[in-house]
Amino acid sequence: MVACALLAGCGGEPVKVPAAASSSQASVAEELAVVAGGGLAVPSAKQLPAGAAIGGPDYAVRLTEVGTADHLEPAVVTQFGKMQSATGVPRDASGPIAAGQGKEFVFARLAAVPGLETQPSAVVKARLRVGDKARPVEGIVSPNSVLVALVPAGAPVTLVVSDADKDQSIDLRTGAVGPGAVAAYLKPRPYGETSYKLVGQISGEPQQTYVEIEVSAALEPYDHRQQGTWAPAGHTWLRVWVEAKLTSIGVLDGTIDMRQSLQLTANGKAVTVEASQADVVGETVPTNGYTIRDEVRMEVAEGSVQTLTFRFEPKGALTRAGKPATLKLTGSAQQKITLK
Repeated sequence: MVACALLAGCGGEPVKVPAAASSSQASVAEELAVVAGGGLAVPSAKQLPAGAAIGGPDYAVRLTEVGTADHLEPAVVTQFGKMQSATGVPRDASGPIAAGQGKEFVFARLAAVPGLETQPSAVVKARLRVGDKARPVEGIVSPNSVLVALVPAGAPVTLVVSDADKDQSIDLRTGAVGPGAVAAYLKPRPYGETSYKLVGQISGEPQQTYVEIEVSAALEPYDHRQQGTWAPAGHTWLRVWVEAKLTSIGVLDGTIDMRQSLQLTANGKAVTVEASQADVVGETVPTNGYTIRDEVRMEVAEGSVQTLTFRFEPKGALTRAGKPATLKLTGSAQQKITLK
């Protein structure tokens, strides 16, 4: 990534980049497209609409302003020389660099989407579509940065970001978002959780055991499991995480069938749990402790789930001391999660 530390102005005043014409023997890469530090000023800045934002599973950015210039100022040129492989600017360049006849430098400021925090991710790739041609963007697309490109004057310029095999785009000059945008990633995903404790009886044991259960749920258009899967249009994934902890004086082993063990109801309608097997895992501390942990998902219509009720009744192929066993819970009334 082209770090902010490489650019003048990161810790103080922005580097000024006037739009006045200038000339220099130095030049930049013919297809310059680089993400630079946020301390860079946007010349002749024009504010973009509040809705000029796109986001995916691993990023969310908003374009706040755009501007153009027919040259780069010396202070910018010097810093771009430090990024020579990405910009093509000689390391010893010191004077202004002209865009050249019929060309201009485009600057677009990237900022965070209000209410969202995302960490820069190398899995997110970007390219510019300039007219009918595409070029890669050097660096990581992330908030608090400025995208700089050399393009034909007045040419359409679109930023295309690819994440989880899905392209989303935004027009650099107008802030217009492309038709493939996923609105769900421009706001916090609905989430809820609860925890409770029940009494359980493992067959073959003289005493009962407490079973601590935690259940959480979220709605997301994309599921990272199994190399990732997007929900069909108009639908989203209801992802549910279940964790149960208990102790046993005998050695427990086996699996829990989550499709049989987890009964879900969303807004009064039963939801079918996908088939999944959760292993019984022995803990190091306490030495007689065991955990049953798994994630399941269900495809649901967008906007169809606000509350979720569930009942966890562990069923599966359990063994205790090598012999078939059961785990019965007492008082396992329905629990409720509100997604918000």
